[in-house]
Amino acid sequence: MITLEQLEGEARFVAQNAKHNLKLVKQQAAVIDPAKLESNIKWLEMMISLHQKDLAAAKVQMKKARLAGRTSLRTRLKYLVASILRDDDRKSKGEAV
Repeated sequence: MITLEQLEGEARFVAQNAKHNLKLVKQQAAVIDPAKLESNIKWLEMMISLHQKDLAAAKVQMKKARLAGRTSLRTRLKYLVASILRDDDRKSKGEAV
C-alpha cells in the first residue's frame, strides 16, 4: 500500500523533472499522439507550477524559522540563564572563601 509520503515524494520527483520532460515532449512532438500532446504539455506545465510553489513554500518556511524571536530567543535565554547561574556560583564561592 502506498503512503501519502510516498505519493508526495513521487510528485516532487516528477515536478523536479517536468521542465526537462516538457522540453523533450516539445522536441519530439511528432512522435507523440496529437490527441494527447496538448494534455501532456498542460500536465507538465502544471507540474512545473507545482514545483515552483513547493520551492516557494519551502523558502517561506525556512525564512519563518529564522525570524527574530524564534530560534535565537531560545539560545539567548539559555545563555542568559547560564550566565546568571555562573555569577551566582562565583558569588557563593567568593563569600565562602
